[in-house]
Amino acid sequence: MARIQQTIQTSKSALEMRLLIDTKVLTRPELAMLISEHHWEENVLHASGKLGNGTITVADQLVTVDIELSLFGSAAKGAIEQTLKEKIKMLDK
Repeated sequence: MARIQQTIQTSKSALEMRLLIDTKVLTRPELAMLISEHHWEENVLHASGKLGNGTITVADQLVTVDIELSLFGSAAKGAIEQTLKEKIKMLDK
C-alpha cells in the first residue's frame, strides 16, 4: 500500500482552516462517496473510507496530511496528492 504525506503552508490560523475544511470540503457530495467516517480530535481530522485512512492536522499557517491509501487509493495516488494540494491551496485564498 502507498502513503501520502504532505505539509502545506497557509496564511490561515488553525481555527480558520478547520472551519474551511468543515464548510467547504466535508460538505461536498462527491466526498461522501469516498469518506465513510470522519471526526475531529482537537485540530486533527481523522477520516477513513474507500481511498484509505489517515489524518489532516491543522496548525497556524500549516496543514499536514498523512494518509495510508487502500489498494483502490494506491492506484490513484498521484491524482489524490495533486488534488489535495490544490484544494488546500484554494482554501487559503
